[in-house]
Amino acid sequence: MPLIQRCWLLLSLLISGFFSSHLHASIVIAGTRVIYPSDAREVTLKLENKSRFPLLVQSWIDAGDANIAPEDSDVPFMLMPPVSRVEPAKTQTLRITATPMANHATDRETLYWINVLEVPPQSKGNHNKLSIAYRNRLKVFYRPATLPALSSETMDKVSWQLQGDKLLAKNPTPYHISYASVLVSGHGIASATGSDGGMIAPFSEQTFQLKRDSKVIAVPPNSVIAKAINDYGAFIEKIYPLSR
Repeated sequence: MPLIQRCWLLLSLLISGFFSSHLHASIVIAGTRVIYPSDAREVTLKLENKSRFPLLVQSWIDAGDANIAPEDSDVPFMLMPPVSRVEPAKTQTLRITATPMANHATDRETLYWINVLEVPPQSKGNHNKLSIAYRNRLKVFYRPATLPALSSETMDKVSWQLQGDKLLAKNPTPYHISYASVLVSGHGIASATGSDGGMIAPFSEQTFQLKRDSKVIAVPPNSVIAKAINDYGAFIEKIYPLSR
């Protein structure tokens, strides 16, 4: 079986919860998202190997299908190097370049995903030992140069409406706006029902499912308290009015 197919198989087993929860990635990525301004020649992403052994790292970009194989992903980007060996305590810089013929929307962001798959070396002494491939996926926001950085004031434009046991969020901005958590005064926790989790696409809406919770929320009645995520991956607490 080819190496990449073995990696995908091992990754699937890991996600299914077959392995113990103490497993974690050895490759640390500097940042939780990538912003690519349309007028940039390239952007970079730094990786660091925190383990005591060298790792093989494969990186690629996809347009949203997490199951697509790297060789089948057709996106308007070049990523170098696609495969690299990172020595212990050393770093590797990934360079992302948009292709000249890329056809993106000019009035809003376009979302892509960067994948970083680490493959540990195989054990020489124990042939029965299982090596685990670990993958990270980060959002890549291709942003028209006419759009400034995502501001707190822009996040304020999202509106929230209570519809029974659901919460409807409407994003009238050209940005993807992401939330780490959403709580509703008097109703509890809200979790996104869409495939993009707590992210609302530009000029779009997202439905959140409410889950009753005994947690006391110190916010005014008929309001939503959310942890929005800015361009740097930091949380910004927001309190929104709740309409019915």
